[in-house]
Amino acid sequence: MKQEKLRKMILAAIFIAIIILLAFTPMLGYIKIGPLSITTIGIPVVIGAIILGPYYGMLLGFVFGMTSFLQCFMGDAFGAALVGISPVFTFITCIVPRVLVGLVPALLFRLIMKRPTNSRSVAVFVSALAGSLTNTVFFLGFLGLLFGQTEYIKAMQVQADGTTISLIALLIGFAGINAIAEAVAAAIIAPPVYFALQPRKKVVGVDVGASSTKIVLMRGTKLLRATLKQENETLEEAIRRFNPEDAEYITVTGVGAAALPDTLLNRKVVKVDEFASLYRGASITAKRLNMIVVSVGTGTAFVRVTPFGAWHLGGSGVGGGMLQGMSEKLFGKFDPKELQALALAGDPEKCDLLIKDVTTAQIGNLTPETTVANFSKAGTADDASLARGLYTLIFQCIGVMGAFCTKAHLTRTIFVCGAILDSQPIAKEMLDGIAKLHKVKFVIPDNSAFITAIGSTRKVQG
Repeated sequence: MKQEKLRKMILAAIFIAIIILLAFTPMLGYIKIGPLSITTIGIPVVIGAIILGPYYGMLLGFVFGMTSFLQCFMGDAFGAALVGISPVFTFITCIVPRVLVGLVPALLFRLIMKRPTNSRSVAVFVSALAGSLTNTVFFLGFLGLLFGQTEYIKAMQVQADGTTISLIALLIGFAGINAIAEAVAAAIIAPPVYFALQPRKKVVGVDVGASSTKIVLMRGTKLLRATLKQENETLEEAIRRFNPEDAEYITVTGVGAAALPDTLLNRKVVKVDEFASLYRGASITAKRLNMIVVSVGTGTAFVRVTPFGAWHLGGSGVGGGMLQGMSEKLFGKFDPKELQALALAGDPEKCDLLIKDVTTAQIGNLTPETTVANFSKAGTADDASLARGLYTLIFQCIGVMGAFCTKAHLTRTIFVCGAILDSQPIAKEMLDGIAKLHKVKFVIPDNSAFITAIGSTRKVQG
């Protein structure tokens, strides 16, 4: 915690230095166009507020406001005129809107990120946009409120096409165009700067699933190590065996996360929403933000991922639990390697009813090997063909449900993850057939068992 406070103080000092540099460097901080000053100083204020929080944000805004007030005594004709009318009102007009520039984006960012599946990139973009607009809206608001009715301002009028326009009205109209430019610049610059300044901490991520516990060590988005907890060891023993080194936090997710204590191995335990972890882990690994994420565990979950966030579409009881239970019922045991070897020797025609069994006609884009009915020939099938049919049943169901999801959600990419995919490569063969039939793309990553554990670490990585 002391390191985090020190980091924030150092960053605040850097942002203050940038604000002062921009403020007193000609044509950088205040770009003069006629009587108006277009400012770029709001950008570091907004970025600093999002990164450091509302208190530091208000401090940066105050520094911004003070530089604006000092400009009134350093050759800014319009500012000097305002001071001549009322130094107190000028101080308020310069300070209050700029303090709000540091407060509004910080609070808005936190509000957006309260929903754990919201996109951090979008939150930064929207907060930066709002922060920049805050500066224009409140500065002009205070200008009109405090100075609009003064005799000096009323006397300052501009002739335009024979029509008399008050200077205040002209400034408001002219500033609207500038406000859009400033806001767009802040919204574009803020996200890359925000992510570049986030610390790359080492974090242990733990996914406590119904049937297995996955553990990763991450630095930023880089996977350093991954392991599974053994059945005969505690979580603490597994993490210690994992050698977490100087990891600062332990993030936990999954169905068993709620039962874990607040500290493990003298490190703070941060509990993370499972679907947010899945979405973030998939986004990091796939490097894309428009897809369906299918997590195959004991059951199967379907999640829609977009650039604006993610949401849970639904789930199915078809998954690894069914594979294990049916294997034990059919063959008296469940050994993943033996089951897969048995299935590879099986003949799908001896277990499932196929298109070619019922017709020789071409039906749409269906191939003769397309399944019509799973297990319809199970009564006479040998063990190898039954094993093959079991895999076909499970992964065709999962693949087809994923394909149906894409057709309803304007994407063709399906990111599939789960421990079963690492241990059962035959699943990839089944999904390839679905991909050809439905014209979709299945992305199956390395270390797919650890995707949710990876995603959980983003909670404390920024």
